[in-house]
Amino acid sequence: MKNLNCTPSGKEIFVWNILGSMANSVLSVITLMLVTRMLNSGETDIFSLAWSISQMMATIATFQIRTYQATDVKEYFKFNQYLLFRVLCVIIMIVSSIGYILIKQFDLYKAIIVLIICLFRAVDALADVYEGYFQQKERLDLAGKAVTYRIVIAIALFAISLLLFRNLLISSLVLLFSYISCFFIFNIRYLVRVKCFKLEKDWERNFKWIWKLIREGAPIFINAFLMTSITNAPRIKIDSAISSGQLVDGMQTVFNILFMPASVLTLAYIVFRPLLTKMAIAWTDGRKKDFLKIIGMIFLCLVIMAIFLLGGSALLGIPFLSLLYGLNLEKYKMELLVIILGGCFCTFSYVLDNALIVIRKQYLLVCSYVVSWVYVQFTVSALVDEWNLMGAALAYAASMIVFFIVTLLIFIICLKKEKNNE
Repeated sequence: MKNLNCTPSGKEIFVWNILGSMANSVLSVITLMLVTRMLNSGETDIFSLAWSISQMMATIATFQIRTYQATDVKEYFKFNQYLLFRVLCVIIMIVSSIGYILIKQFDLYKAIIVLIICLFRAVDALADVYEGYFQQKERLDLAGKAVTYRIVIAIALFAISLLLFRNLLISSLVLLFSYISCFFIFNIRYLVRVKCFKLEKDWERNFKWIWKLIREGAPIFINAFLMTSITNAPRIKIDSAISSGQLVDGMQTVFNILFMPASVLTLAYIVFRPLLTKMAIAWTDGRKKDFLKIIGMIFLCLVIMAIFLLGGSALLGIPFLSLLYGLNLEKYKMELLVIILGGCFCTFSYVLDNALIVIRKQYLLVCSYVVSWVYVQFTVSALVDEWNLMGAALAYAASMIVFFIVTLLIFIICLKKEKNNE
């Protein structure tokens, strides 16, 4: 265990953070590809549905408190409090999952698959609170290791079970139990063995802090829900257009394929996660210029990456996606670029989003999400009716640009108020 207690180098933290981020980003891609290639279309549809529902339920389980926890460098809330709060959220998430299944009246087999995948997400959410604590203590290398090992092992066992049994139920259970095992092997072990993790033995008996944590996290949670609604609005309209005969069957699949690269820059932004804690320390210590320098450096790197991403997508995006999914997507090149542009502005907004969380003004972010949500709800139907799939792409991209502009204005106003108060 000596290695766990050695102070990691900046390079080691950087590498493991990237590996963890990459593993997280390919999890859904690889699992869905495995199911698609090894099982029939009916089983694939069930797994895809279960995966989408689990992602929605994961928002409840995490309550989107990870960034707040990681930047709580003065430990206003202790780890035991974050852990108990997460357990309560996970319980609510499981109950919500069961309720959703009952409301939708899924058949027994589909209901079991959906529940298993939601439980898989629940374990992931529980592990996340440990990884948030590792990050808070500037041991993001351990968080990266836990995520990487857990996902690699789970994917490997999932693939082997599919290959051996060709049974979605068995493979889903393998996925769940591999996550549970890795949670104990890595997250729990790291917490117990690493000396810098000093936990309080006594639990806080006054539970008023729960309401304080809900108050702090609620805006972020609401924002996540609204963002899900914003990104789903074009999909809902496309589904309606297909049902009415305006769009042909398969357009939903095409849009979802084109949408996949939209989050590439957001995933790349995760590389800068170690700087989030440094931003919090700089702000807490009153070093406002250092705080702004970190934000400026992140923006510069992301803009450069966005330019390369758009250029690379223009040249290789469509050929790669066509090869990967076996569909001819040549005529959707402009739609792809518009969607990726929207994804870039979404990432730029997240930088300011996280900065506002650091300065504890996250409650103001609701304005950005509400304005963007209202905008997309009012425009998506007209855009899709006029330009079909391009309209859906424009609706998403435009809503992300609106999101960025409003968030930027809020950030500037907050900085000016802070300056006036000094």
